[in-house]
Amino acid sequence: MNRSIRKIAGKNEFYVLITIVVLCIVIGLINNAFLTLSSAFDIIRSGIEMGIFAVGAYIVIVSGGIDVSCTAVGTFAMFTTTKILYDSKYEGGILLALVMAVGFGLILGILNGTLIAYLKIPPLIATLATGGIINGFMLFFIGSREISNVPKGIYNAGKSMLAVVENEHGFKSALPSTLLILIGVLIVTFFIMRYTMLGRGIFAIGGDMISAQRAGFNIKRTQMFIYAYVGIISGLAGMVHTIMMINSNPLDLSGKEMMVIAAVVIGGARITGGHGSLTGTMLGVSLVTIMSNSLILIGIPSFWQRFVTGLIILIGTGITAYQAKRMKKQLNVEVAD
Repeated sequence: MNRSIRKIAGKNEFYVLITIVVLCIVIGLINNAFLTLSSAFDIIRSGIEMGIFAVGAYIVIVSGGIDVSCTAVGTFAMFTTTKILYDSKYEGGILLALVMAVGFGLILGILNGTLIAYLKIPPLIATLATGGIINGFMLFFIGSREISNVPKGIYNAGKSMLAVVENEHGFKSALPSTLLILIGVLIVTFFIMRYTMLGRGIFAIGGDMISAQRAGFNIKRTQMFIYAYVGIISGLAGMVHTIMMINSNPLDLSGKEMMVIAAVVIGGARITGGHGSLTGTMLGVSLVTIMSNSLILIGIPSFWQRFVTGLIILIGTGITAYQAKRMKKQLNVEVAD
C-alpha cells in the first residue's frame, strides 16, 4: 500500500492535481462565484480548444520534437474552410466543414513531416518556418478581415449545447457540444499511444532515436504519422474555435501555441521526449485555463496574470526536470549495484 502511495506521489500529475485543488480552494474562498456549476461550465468551455491543440502538442513532445505551427495550421484550416463554404453559399451541416478543416490540416501536417523526416530539419526550425509562412501568407492575402456571417451549419453547431445552467444573477452558462470532439480526440489518441506499436514507436523515438531504430522502428514513417496526425488535430481544433466563436478571425489563435506547449510540459511531458501522459496533459490544460480565466475573480490585474502564469509554468517545468534528474540518478545507482 505504501509503495503504491509513493508511486502516485512521485508522479508529476499528482503535484499538478494538488496545485489545481489548492488554487480552486483559494479562489473559491475569495470569490464564492468560482465554486459554482456555472463557473465550471465556463472553464470547461474555455479549455476545449486548448485541450485539442494540447493533445497534438503532447504527441510531438513525447516524440522529442516541438511544434510551434499548430495554431497557424488551425487558423489556416478554419479560415480557408469557412471562406470556401461562405463563398459557395453552403447551407448543409457541420460535417463537411470538419472534414475540410481536417483535410487542410493533414496537408500542412504532411508538409511538416516531410521537412522533418526526410529533409532532417529540426522540428522547432521546420515548424517555426511553416508557421511563419502560413501566417505571412494569410496576412498578405487576407489581412485581418474576419468572417462573422458564418455558414448555417457552423452557426447551428455553435448554438448546439449539451447542458445549460443559470446562476443566481440570471446569466446562463453552457456546455458546448464541441466537448464531444475533445473527448473523441482523447479516446483515439489514448488508444494509439497505449495499445499500438505505433504509439510505442513514438515513445521510443523520444527516448532515444538511435535505440528505437535499432529496435526495428521505422523512424521516417513514424515521424510522418506524428506530424500528419497533429495536422489533423490542429485543423480540427481550429474549426472548433470557429464553431464556438461563431466567427472566423485569422488573428484569434496567434501566439497561443506557447501556452499550449506550456500546458503539456506542466502536465509532466518532458521537453526532451520519451515521457508524458494524456492525463497529465489535460491536468496541465486545466491549470492553465483556470489561471487564465479565474485570477480576475480574486482581483489580480491582467498584467499580473501573465507573471503568475509564467511562475507556475516555471515551477511545473522545474518539478518535471527534478524528477527526471532523480530518476536518472536512481537508475545509475541501481546499475552500479
